[in-house]
Amino acid sequence: VRYRKILIPVGVVLFSVLMAGLLRATKQQAVINPDEERVWSVETTSVRIGNEQPNVHLFGEIIAGRQANLRSLSAGVVVSVNSNFIDGGKVVKGEKLITIDPFIAARKLLEREALLSEARARYEELLVTRSSDLALLAEEQRQLDIAQSDLSRYEELESGVVSKQKMDEKRLAASQAKGVVLARQQRASVLNTKIEQQQAVIDRYDASRERAVENFENTQMYAPFDGYLTDIKAAQGMQLKSGDFVARLIDADRLEVQIFLSNSQFGRMFAGSPSFPPLEIKWNVGETEFLFDATIERMESQIDSSLGGVHVYARLGSEASKSFLRPGAIVNVLAQDRVYEKVVRLPEEVLYDED
Repeated sequence: VRYRKILIPVGVVLFSVLMAGLLRATKQQAVINPDEERVWSVETTSVRIGNEQPNVHLFGEIIAGRQANLRSLSAGVVVSVNSNFIDGGKVVKGEKLITIDPFIAARKLLEREALLSEARARYEELLVTRSSDLALLAEEQRQLDIAQSDLSRYEELESGVVSKQKMDEKRLAASQAKGVVLARQQRASVLNTKIEQQQAVIDRYDASRERAVENFENTQMYAPFDGYLTDIKAAQGMQLKSGDFVARLIDADRLEVQIFLSNSQFGRMFAGSPSFPPLEIKWNVGETEFLFDATIERMESQIDSSLGGVHVYARLGSEASKSFLRPGAIVNVLAQDRVYEKVVRLPEEVLYDED
């Protein structure tokens, strides 16, 4: 037993030594291959050093350069609508869009016209009365002149020739004639004041009638310019209040592209030139591509430094209004970069590992 305890560890050690020798004897030697020169197939082209102006590829969004919120200017029930008064409907300037029941507005207009006619008739009556009073005043003034002349002749006669009673009668006649003239003059002054007052009444009623005419005309809504309708909120039979939103009209002839330029792009595009470069707009719809010309007209009034750039707005040409292009479309924008002097134009794929 004692020899067995010694032989087992010795046997394990001998077995390990034998296995290590066996593995070393059967180990494969690594073959070191020498470096071989690799061959690459390349294409060559002739280049020319000169001034180059590449293009900048951007994205933009179509927006409405001009739009108007159409609101009802009269209260009532919508009795009729235009067949084009639908979302996306195209209308022209002056085209009737909706008609509101004109009954109340027409009755108010008739009432204002009646009041104005009455005021004018009263004015004419006062003018006729004044004309008659002026004619009577002239006659009464003539009678006063006769009475005063008669009194003067009697006063020039010697005392005793004319009785005192006769003199008193002449004085009374002259005094009465003068009183009549003064009364007529006062009446004429009052008439002049009433005529001025009546003219003010006519002006007030005329202004009221003009407002009634405007209210009557406001029962019909017309398109202020050519464009497309959207956000339709009115329909036949709907009750509207004055000021209710009816629809939004987008100017068909003033579509714009809103483009964001980073600070570096903005600086390169406008380097050395204060004018805005022309743009080419591409609108891809499926496999169809539409091309439009555009010109940058303005940039945003305030610059947000947190954006790291600026928005500019380009107006599309007249051909855009004849297409299906609408606000909200995303388009590709091709703009001219700055001019690079003494450079070589190469395709981007020739660069390898930034070299």
